[in-house]
Amino acid sequence: MTFTLLTALAWLAWQAPASAPVPRIVRASIPERPPGAQQTTVTASSAWRVLTRRVVSKAAVTSLSRRLESMGLTPVIIEKEEDVTMHAFDDAILFKSSTEAWEASRIWQSYGIVSSVIHAEEAGVYLVGLGRFFQARYAESMQQQLEQTGRKYRYQQRTVPIQSWRFTFAPGDKQQAESLWEKLHATGVIMPALMPEAEFQQLYGEMKEVKPAQ
Repeated sequence: MTFTLLTALAWLAWQAPASAPVPRIVRASIPERPPGAQQTTVTASSAWRVLTRRVVSKAAVTSLSRRLESMGLTPVIIEKEEDVTMHAFDDAILFKSSTEAWEASRIWQSYGIVSSVIHAEEAGVYLVGLGRFFQARYAESMQQQLEQTGRKYRYQQRTVPIQSWRFTFAPGDKQQAESLWEKLHATGVIMPALMPEAEFQQLYGEMKEVKPAQ
């Protein structure tokens, strides 16, 4: 019995779960501009580049493409597999049977939380999944919803490689790039970053360019 329990915990341990979620972990802030853009010294004639934050779904790529085009902009989409942090929320209990797990799932759903039952076959237990998120702001929103229920849950992080996309634009001088950055930032939805072209090429120059979906 002890060995089975230890096996189950090892299978689940992406990292040791805290007894309660730690808001500081979920709410990790993302700087508006990458540190390199602030620390790199360039001449007035150097080219600068604006690009958006990482997008992790094709639906979001299509939506963002249309929004940028409606603003009169011609974006270039770059694609690459990147390591991202996945925020996972589950019921705090590991269930021995699917019946128990489904009952717990129905309770979560009564609070308006979309949940699913996951069978960890190797560990011989069932989990009630409460959400998987790749963006900290969505994880924070879920955390707030779960806190309101008063029920116990488990929060874990896992680094996973996923296909992701970014939008960028033709490079320009620093004044042009800053003007574009301000225009995108003002939308409140598109989160742009600003950096020298040399830094952009070093970080993203090898990314594959793709055409936006029609």
